[in-house]
Amino acid sequence: MWQEEMVEELKEADCKGRKAVLAKYSDKSGFSNQHLYRVAAEYGWVSGKKTREDKGILKSGLTDDQVIFVAGLIYETGRENKGPIMPVEKALIIAEDNGIIEPGQATPATMNRILRERQMSKVHMNAPAPHTDMRSLHPNHCHLVDVSVCIQYYLKDGKLSMMDERDFYKNKPHNFAKIKLRLLRYLLVDHFSGAFYLKYYETTGETQDNLWNFLKDAWVHKNNDRYQFRGVPFQMLMDTGAANTSKAIVKFLGKLEINIPKGRPYNPRRQGAVETHHKIIEEWFESGLRIQPATSVEQLNEWAVDFSAWFHANHKHTRHGMTRSACWSLITSVQLRDLPGDEILQDLFANPEEERTVQNYTISFRGKDYSLKHVEGLFNGAKVLAVLKPFKSPNIDVIFNDQAYEAQPIEMLPAHMGGFRANAAIIGESFRAQPETGTQQAVKRFDEMAYGETKKKGAVPFEGIQIYGNQSDKIDKVAFIRKAGTAMEVDRGLVVEDIPMAEFFRKLFQAIGPISTELNQELRAKYGTAINKKEAEEVIEKIASGQWPVAGEEQEPILKMFG
Repeated sequence: MWQEEMVEELKEADCKGRKAVLAKYSDKSGFSNQHLYRVAAEYGWVSGKKTREDKGILKSGLTDDQVIFVAGLIYETGRENKGPIMPVEKALIIAEDNGIIEPGQATPATMNRILRERQMSKVHMNAPAPHTDMRSLHPNHCHLVDVSVCIQYYLKDGKLSMMDERDFYKNKPHNFAKIKLRLLRYLLVDHFSGAFYLKYYETTGETQDNLWNFLKDAWVHKNNDRYQFRGVPFQMLMDTGAANTSKAIVKFLGKLEINIPKGRPYNPRRQGAVETHHKIIEEWFESGLRIQPATSVEQLNEWAVDFSAWFHANHKHTRHGMTRSACWSLITSVQLRDLPGDEILQDLFANPEEERTVQNYTISFRGKDYSLKHVEGLFNGAKVLAVLKPFKSPNIDVIFNDQAYEAQPIEMLPAHMGGFRANAAIIGESFRAQPETGTQQAVKRFDEMAYGETKKKGAVPFEGIQIYGNQSDKIDKVAFIRKAGTAMEVDRGLVVEDIPMAEFFRKLFQAIGPISTELNQELRAKYGTAINKKEAEEVIEKIASGQWPVAGEEQEPILKMFG
């Protein structure tokens, strides 16, 4: 490239030789020497000159940071709608008071000139930002929806009355507060053709019910040959306020297979088409209401439909040069998605998806069987989600492993043909094996590895593999330490059954009553803590019959059973 060649020549040339290099390339390209120096810098050339100590400082003595501070004050204190409002002189005073700029360092005129040169003036700040032009593909590809307050009318004494703009404007908010019900204008515009639908509502504000009622009326077949605009869009743009206050509807619209792209807040260009049509409605329709006011919202909406049909048929759109009716009529049957009936809409809202268990590559859903042989990785017993497809019914979507597959119902033969599935194999004529599951394919590989290509009767799987006989060789001998034990003496005689002395005294008490202290001590001294069961019976019998020898005189008996 010539830029790289120029850089190489500049590097090899001395100070005088650079002028000749620049002159040569200036003749070829038509660029000035300054521009050629900038091009050379972009391709890696460094002049080697020492950077000026005053770089970034203007002739006025202002630095870049000082200029940016003043411009920042003007920009950040601006209003959202009107933009910057602070005078440059005021910004300079604030900068001087805070020690950012020295007093008298720059005049307002000088600062204004610098801001204009750097595109930081109020004019530049108020200029609209560059935007990307967007296009739609066909009628009903994208609809735009917006709501606006109709300031001309409000409800008074049960009738619609006109607002006096001298009484109802921003500086008299108390007059707006007196109005409980306002007249809201709901507007939907087709981005491709410019066709629109208009409807008014008496309400305290935007509601989900009003929005859903409006969308249904806009998309439904109107049975009006003069006003045929209808159908569900593939994309829909809404302002962020309407979308945020109608999250349930936005979610439901997704079930109608409508995509609602997210947009950044306060971006009027995104809704430009519908904003333009708000102006058209005000100029071409609402302006006549001052002469012939409506007496009710119902009458106003009747007039709105009549006006819409007339405007669609007679006014050419400035972009495509056709009337809105003619342009919208270019829509094809595939592009025109008629709104489902209320029953389907209710079903779609309440039960849009249901879990089903796969049996033999088939599921049942809403009275129909669906074949899922094309679903990758499916197996018997797998759980899938069956999802309604309102515009492709009776086809449905089946979600498995977070992947959606479209499924068609299995055709059933009529009763006189047995009511079988049409895809079933005929006995004696055909055989249709089901596709193997991943598990079945794996089992084949298991068998092949264990038995070889042919599995013979009685064959041993993995023949030759050693399992037993060498397991203890793997034990680490250091991990075991031999420990000495204690010899255990075993009485080889009969097992003697003893009872605790407490139980013995309980039985003795039951036989003779209270037991004297001397007898208690004598028995404990002789037998300790336990006595043989048989011997205990003999002792109790002797004591009860008076045959037990008495030790000393009888003392005061104790009443305790346990000594």
